[in-house]
Amino acid sequence: MATTMRFRAVDTFRGLAALMVIFFHLQHLPVLSGNAFIAKSDIFVDFFFVLSGFVITYSSYDRITNLASIKPFMIRRFKRLYPLHLFTLFLVLLFEVFRYGVDHYIVHLSNPVFAADKTAPSFLANLTLTQSLNLFDRTTWNGPGWSISVEFYTYLVWALCLVLFRKNLVLLCGLCFSLIAYFIVRHHGSIIYNYDYGIVRCLYSFLLGMLTYRLSRWSMAVPARWVSSVAEGLLLAFTLYAVSQFTHAQSWLMPFLFAAVILLFSRERGIVSKLLAGDRLDFLGKLSYSYYLNHIIVLNSMDLLLFKIIKLPATVPGQLVYILLCLLCVHLLSLFTYRHIELILQNATVRRTARLREEATTF
Repeated sequence: MATTMRFRAVDTFRGLAALMVIFFHLQHLPVLSGNAFIAKSDIFVDFFFVLSGFVITYSSYDRITNLASIKPFMIRRFKRLYPLHLFTLFLVLLFEVFRYGVDHYIVHLSNPVFAADKTAPSFLANLTLTQSLNLFDRTTWNGPGWSISVEFYTYLVWALCLVLFRKNLVLLCGLCFSLIAYFIVRHHGSIIYNYDYGIVRCLYSFLLGMLTYRLSRWSMAVPARWVSSVAEGLLLAFTLYAVSQFTHAQSWLMPFLFAAVILLFSRERGIVSKLLAGDRLDFLGKLSYSYYLNHIIVLNSMDLLLFKIIKLPATVPGQLVYILLCLLCVHLLSLFTYRHIELILQNATVRRTARLREEATTF
């Protein structure tokens, strides 16, 4: 039976990855353009998928025993993912209505209101978490929500496979990875897909995360603190370099790198992981889901307010003001959604425990 253990260092990594996805969506600003690390930070979505496979295997692997056990598992995952997804979906809808008013009564907007990415059919698909199952030719409504769609159905595929293959991981992974390898070869090494083949991308990284957790349970000699610290530093430096340099043809390798990061830092034996596991950074992991789903609506709202309505000059100082205000507003909105939206379908004990931890560690 799963315990309440948390992998705090890798949880902080998840928060940092969410921040880098925010900066990825800010790269259109001249002040950030040309930064190779930021330009490729969308790859951190794969870090989320690998970590999800790691954590879900830890918490639910032993609970998946037969077909009947899949239903409570999927209900738990739905209760965790759906409230914030639904909330942000309606925020985007309200923002689009607001844009309609601005376009008609204040200032004409260059981007059309209720464009091709915001249609009634795609809204219904978002409501059913099917918007990224290759039904449309683009991401729709709240763009980052594509990964929530594919992750939810990856949970179902994973659970069904565990039951079907009776947890024979050699057979399960042999078949799944063979099919995924065929897909990767056909697409020239690239896994950078979202609205179309995002579920293949997610399943690939999720299964690597599952294997990473299983590997973490093996008994190994405990290295000295300084050895772990050096290993953490070197791996972190290599990760920063790899994210900056990889190409689409090499993107299939990045989940392996993220798996290595999770495997090493989940042990929390070195100085770097101890720092990441500290209370001062703990809030990053807790707010990461809200950061990820909230940020696009904040970025678009602040862009409309500052540059279109207030007419803030798009100079370097103006761009820096925009970035800082965006980060502040994302954080404040995420505090609200974490406290009042994310856990709304959880039982009272889970909500109370989460709030006490959050209040103790969030500034």
